[in-house]
Amino acid sequence: MIKTIPTTTFLLTYLFICGSLYLIGYWSTFDVDIFSLISVYDIPKNFVYPLMLSQAVYIVNMITGQYLIQNIFLEKKEDTDNFIEIKKSWSEKKQRIISAFSSISFWVALTIVVLPFVFENAHKNTFYWFIISTMLSYFLLFKFVNNSYVKIKIQNNLLRFYIGHFLTFFPIACFSSGKILSLDIYHNKKVSFFDVIDNRNNSQINDIKCLKFLGFVSDKYIYSTIDNQQVFILSKEACSGIVVSKN
Repeated sequence: MIKTIPTTTFLLTYLFICGSLYLIGYWSTFDVDIFSLISVYDIPKNFVYPLMLSQAVYIVNMITGQYLIQNIFLEKKEDTDNFIEIKKSWSEKKQRIISAFSSISFWVALTIVVLPFVFENAHKNTFYWFIISTMLSYFLLFKFVNNSYVKIKIQNNLLRFYIGHFLTFFPIACFSSGKILSLDIYHNKKVSFFDVIDNRNNSQINDIKCLKFLGFVSDKYIYSTIDNQQVFILSKEACSGIVVSKN
């Protein structure tokens, strides 16, 4: 007898995964093992911002992308990976060649392999992560909405598109939004300076512009030097308070 998974259990598991992806995307930029610092209950808090971002993209797609949705995503009659129709009248060799070079999966995989060599220090490049996440999101969405099995189970086009969007854009948006946000801080495009104060409200840092605030998790403040060479973790119990300022 097959047991069905309760909807609430599935959703909570899904949100935990998405929250974890956001944390990994953000804190991996600073080489912080964030899961050693937080409890499991802190993870779901991190899916709210990516969810808002993902749904905003969905609304934009629905308003401005009707051509894309109707003519590319939902009008393919067969579960095919090729953007060129393979005709049976062609020779077997020609079919294999055209099939290989017109394969969407081939070009997506090739782009993922080549892009790191196009950008200098690609994994620290915001534009690189934007391209990769956008391309991968649309590719997985395309594969989902045109899958034969999915078409049978979810026959309504818009519902299938929305569910596919939720299953593909949302997890990727969690990781990529965390990564892009952290890279803005890493490259000092968005900096909040960090200072520690004692019980007399006196500053403990000689030059407050030498440290930047990265974030806080659980009962810990995490900050680093401006050049990202050192990362510090400070327990809230170890100080009377902190000051985070833009200038």
